[in-house]
Amino acid sequence: MSNEPSDKLAALTKKLSKKHAESSGISASELFPDSALCDDPLMNELVVSMLLWESSVSHAQKAIEGIKSNLVDLNELRVCTPDELITIFGARMPKCSERVLRVLSVLNKVYDLENALTLEHLREKNKRDVQAYLTGIDGLPQFAIARVLLIGLGLHAFPLDERIAKNLVSESVLSSGTPLDQQAGQMERMVRASDALTTYTLVEHWAQESRTSPRTKKKTSTKSPKGATT
Repeated sequence: MSNEPSDKLAALTKKLSKKHAESSGISASELFPDSALCDDPLMNELVVSMLLWESSVSHAQKAIEGIKSNLVDLNELRVCTPDELITIFGARMPKCSERVLRVLSVLNKVYDLENALTLEHLREKNKRDVQAYLTGIDGLPQFAIARVLLIGLGLHAFPLDERIAKNLVSESVLSSGTPLDQQAGQMERMVRASDALTTYTLVEHWAQESRTSPRTKKKTSTKSPKGATT
């Protein structure tokens, strides 16, 4: 068996494609079909991506339900205090305090740039310009940028956060200890543009499954009872 990371990724993708053959897509509209947060698909993808970052579909679903039941729209969310947003998202959400600060920063930056919460103008830009625009938004994780590029605009990118990277390291597709941004670059180089969405879909489902899998039970002790002889 080859030790090349690209060959290991190919083998992993083949295995996952059999396991998740019936799984649905992972865009915001596919994961949460009746829960759009705004009319702009790109803006909706960006916000949902920030809820999925280092999190899970179930946590993102609860946050979306909180937003829709407590707020009128993303503009109202934009002017929430961090404490208000923590309550709306649910304090048990992973990285909740950091996440709400990032979301507020991103929404306010977009509003400052566009005088509206919209990203539709990105459809007219090339990949380099889109990346420059999104990278310039303070607080926006690379994972969310890549999802907007890949899912929202059909451009070549590979969304990667620590939870997905950890799984890929376990299969020797990525090396442990490599910075996340370098790992994301390695994945983008290993996966062809035409395969990026399919591959990401599979590893995202795999990561979600890994979060919900029951923990391995501790082995039963074989220690002899006190006083027993061996």
